[in-house]
Amino acid sequence: MAVQTQHASSYFFSNGQEDNNCSSLQPQQPKEVSSVDFIQFSSPAAAPMNPPPPKPPQAIDLSELLQNHNPLKSNVVPSTTGFRSSHDHRSHNQEQLLSTFSMLSGDLAGEYKRQRYELDMFLQTQSEELQRNLASNRERQYVELLYAAEELARRRVREKEAELEKATRRHAELKARAAQLAEGARTWQLRAATREAEVSSLQAHIQKVLASQPTAAKQSMIGGDGEEAEDAESVFVDPERVGMNGPSCRICWRKPATVMALPCRHLVLCKGCDGGGAVRVCPICFAVKSSGVEVLFC
Repeated sequence: MAVQTQHASSYFFSNGQEDNNCSSLQPQQPKEVSSVDFIQFSSPAAAPMNPPPPKPPQAIDLSELLQNHNPLKSNVVPSTTGFRSSHDHRSHNQEQLLSTFSMLSGDLAGEYKRQRYELDMFLQTQSEELQRNLASNRERQYVELLYAAEELARRRVREKEAELEKATRRHAELKARAAQLAEGARTWQLRAATREAEVSSLQAHIQKVLASQPTAAKQSMIGGDGEEAEDAESVFVDPERVGMNGPSCRICWRKPATVMALPCRHLVLCKGCDGGGAVRVCPICFAVKSSGVEVLFC
């Protein structure tokens, strides 16, 4: 029993390739330890770990181990096959776990895709609804803004029409007033021309009267002596009396009348009594005097 164990141990230590094959097949499983009390090598320097007390150890030739390599191989093969079956079982379990994980991953991926699709559809629906709401709000704001602009434009047009109507009415009034003033100006021009003609005729008439007065004075001087006697009685001369060549003023009776009252055309006032139009009534006909014209005697 001990010899076989020594053979097996020597074999495993001498042939490292087989040991490596077993370790490569099942690295997780630890090596089985037999119920051997000691292991002895064929080298003379090696000493037994636990020497048996009854008999001394025997030397074993390595060549015999090499010759008996096939029987040991047959003993080792079942152990390797067990390792392989355990490895295959674990590989199968791992494959099942991988397949289960792949199925779960596929289900999770499908659920993720479905939820992602639903979320995308929800976001798209909300985005479209938001765009529609924004478009409707924008359109309503445009309509309200357009209505406000139209209302403002209509109000401005009404104001401008009222201003235009007022300006037109004012223009018509001013035009009528201008026509009235023009007519009044023509009337006054005609009146002024008429008055100028009257003044010219009066001046000519006064000149004729003044020219005829010296002749009448001469004729009166040629009269009888009786008249001279009457004149001698009134020899007193008033120093304030001024010689008059025409009619005297009907107010002061001292100065000659040089102002003609209009419209009655009576030469009845002197310049001092007229006083720039102070007398409003003609002293002869008692007509209302509108104005006076000064007559200059040559």
